[in-house]
Amino acid sequence: MASESAEVQTPAEVDALAVVGKRILTNVIYSDRVADLNIEKNSYIIAYERRPGRNQVFNFEPQGGKRSKISLTAGDGTVFYVSSPDPAPGSHLKATTGGVGSVYTIVNHAPEQVKLSILSADGTASLYWTLNSEAERTKISLELDNGTANQIWGAVTPDDD
Repeated sequence: MASESAEVQTPAEVDALAVVGKRILTNVIYSDRVADLNIEKNSYIIAYERRPGRNQVFNFEPQGGKRSKISLTAGDGTVFYVSSPDPAPGSHLKATTGGVGSVYTIVNHAPEQVKLSILSADGTASLYWTLNSEAERTKISLELDNGTANQIWGAVTPDDD
């Protein structure tokens, strides 16, 4: 009788996994930092330590294919959409109200790990969510693919926050 082995996913199967619904985004290289809505300072998306609260729970709304709008809900119930109004290398992720947000491409890196990107304003390059420092309150920026783990995010379903 042949022994049963653990099921291994091919790269194509990993790529086909959908990221839909609520997720907490933890940076892979700075594993003590999660993406966080900072409504105190111009509504940027920053890195912060994990703590209970809705401002660290991102909602992925499918827009067709591997593309999603991404929103968060503040403690007072206000819905913010992650926005990149003029994406360029070095620009920061913002949070806007009124249902206006950018559509990001979700590339599955491994089970429960993703790279999130948007096409640059001039249409020449994909720009990836990047955490350039472990420092608390670092703004998450858009950067060209640099091949490092600071552009990979763990995307796990939250416990009841």
